[in-house]
Amino acid sequence: MKERETFCEGIVSYSQEKKTLKKPIVLVIAVFLMASLSACAEKREASRETGGDVPSKILATVNGAPITEEDVNRSLKRVAHGEKVAPDATKNILEALVRNELVYQQSIELGLDKNPEYRRKLYEAEAKLRDYKKQELSALYREYVKNKAVVTDSEAKEYFEKNLKRFQTKVHIGQISYKGQEARIAEDHKELKSGKSFEKVAAKRFPDLPKGMKAPWDLGFLYWFQIPESWQDSIDRLKPGQTSEIIRGPNERFWLIKLVDASVDPKITFATEKERIVEILRKRKTDELSETMLSQMRKKSDITFPK
Repeated sequence: MKERETFCEGIVSYSQEKKTLKKPIVLVIAVFLMASLSACAEKREASRETGGDVPSKILATVNGAPITEEDVNRSLKRVAHGEKVAPDATKNILEALVRNELVYQQSIELGLDKNPEYRRKLYEAEAKLRDYKKQELSALYREYVKNKAVVTDSEAKEYFEKNLKRFQTKVHIGQISYKGQEARIAEDHKELKSGKSFEKVAAKRFPDLPKGMKAPWDLGFLYWFQIPESWQDSIDRLKPGQTSEIIRGPNERFWLIKLVDASVDPKITFATEKERIVEILRKRKTDELSETMLSQMRKKSDITFPK
């Protein structure tokens, strides 16, 4: 089964054939998730007011501004670089942090925080922090929605049965591919239409191919989960020996593919494909839930684009 795990140029791991979930179900789940997020936000707000997470131990205060054990430990890591530190290092670092806080507070009183260069650097640092927070929370949000997008065994089994022929058919594919060179793929397509063989047209890209070496355009036999989404409809229409029209994919990718051969593998069963099918359906549900929730958020949000 080693060939089943081979990924060739232009091949993606999973077919992501679009199939819309039942909208009422998605909407109900999305409403529930939005309510859950709202409740979580209220809990976090209440947590802030009552102290929230247990804070790090306060080792000193400077005019009410706390200096914590975490502040000291973080500074220790910066100066120690994993090496053993002297026993009085903690005390020295604490004193340095107190001094830094005094200088900071005095600088604010003197209005030094209005310095243009300081403001520019501060803005850049705060922008990076905002980007970091959005990136990290976006990943957590995606995981939150994914965990709610449950796929049942019956859903996976139904999907398998509806696509049984596609799942059990392995196809021998040849490809001509270009990235960002639409004119060249059009030229090759024209040559194929004039009667030139697929192999001769594909070989033009490899003039110095060593004799006896396997043709790089020959992808061998591929299973359903190794076939790019943008190829699938074309493959379904081809008969062995036929070549597709130009296929356009994402990121300015272009292909011409030839169906060399096709055969049925009866060893492909629901049991062998269940894990992949569940992952595909789960991703689809996650995408649709995310879009539905985003749409609801937009409707209740005040979004403006000042001129």
